[in-house]
Amino acid sequence: MEFKNYDVAFITDEKERLYFLGFHSTAGYVVISRDKTCFSVDGRYFSAAEKALKGKGIEVSLGGDYKTFFKEAEDLGIKRIGIDFTATTVSDLETYKKSCDCEFVDISDELIKIMTVKSNEEINNLQVACRIAEKAWKDTLGFIKEGITERQLANELEYNFKKYGASGTSFDTIVAFGKNAAVPHHETGDAKLRANQCVLMDFGCLYKGYCSDMTRTMFFGDPDKEFLDAYDAVFTAHKKVAETIVSGTCGKDADKTARDVLEQRGYGKYFTHSLGHGIGVHIHEYPTLSPRSEWVIENNMVFSNEPGVYIDGKFGIRIEDSAYLSDGKYKSFMKDDKRLIVISDGQIKKLK
Repeated sequence: MEFKNYDVAFITDEKERLYFLGFHSTAGYVVISRDKTCFSVDGRYFSAAEKALKGKGIEVSLGGDYKTFFKEAEDLGIKRIGIDFTATTVSDLETYKKSCDCEFVDISDELIKIMTVKSNEEINNLQVACRIAEKAWKDTLGFIKEGITERQLANELEYNFKKYGASGTSFDTIVAFGKNAAVPHHETGDAKLRANQCVLMDFGCLYKGYCSDMTRTMFFGDPDKEFLDAYDAVFTAHKKVAETIVSGTCGKDADKTARDVLEQRGYGKYFTHSLGHGIGVHIHEYPTLSPRSEWVIENNMVFSNEPGVYIDGKFGIRIEDSAYLSDGKYKSFMKDDKRLIVISDGQIKKLK
């Protein structure tokens, strides 16, 4: 923390607590000063927190009532407290102000800056989350058959997450069949899979609080030329991004790389969202890879690469990896080659 215009940082957001502590709780607060980090939490988490944080030099106290902290802040002569305005309600801020005579300063931009560049430990946690997601997805392919519902397929995938060590999903799993896939954020439902439909799966899981994010589009039956051409365009856009992002690339330029490929292939108007977003303890973080993004991508920034084509009433295609920059170059956490998978007559095959 920079402490340029505040004395201590007061962290209440669940994900931000996890980031600074490496310990998950649904309650409590973190106070960060120039010389130490303190975590106050109630009896539900106190013993576990003491054990987990003992070797990290983090002081753990029993309590969790912010009013205690504000009283102590006044006694210690603390004048300015940094909080995340984006994670604090107006009601909470007014309550804080009534609890002490301190000034409250917005540190949201500083938190974004800190959390955007990942440590080696964070990269490792993200890598494990991605490996679990990819392995779970591969195990789920054999479950795809005529008559299965979107919800049943999502449930099977999420079961596999847990089987391989995930603590849960990083967002609501999206499974979309056929024309449902033309809606980028389709709500998984009870539609049944029929022959000659695409199968879009957008999913992620949690490992030690860190998210993975991955999308694959398969085809059940015999894909026609229209689908194959669109898939190849998205595949080409995805690969082009992976080949061209280096340290110093601007988010809007990365987005343009994918958009230009799709435009040249006649699908520009069907790419209806941004290329990507940052990934960490939140499923959507910085940097952003969008037409207006001025974010400069640097080493140890983690982000998604997810070009897509969505043709209303027919199909949708999205290919998404979680990736990061290492030694100035793009690296994907996912290891599959992303060629189209076709499931037909009980067989799973990849097209050349």
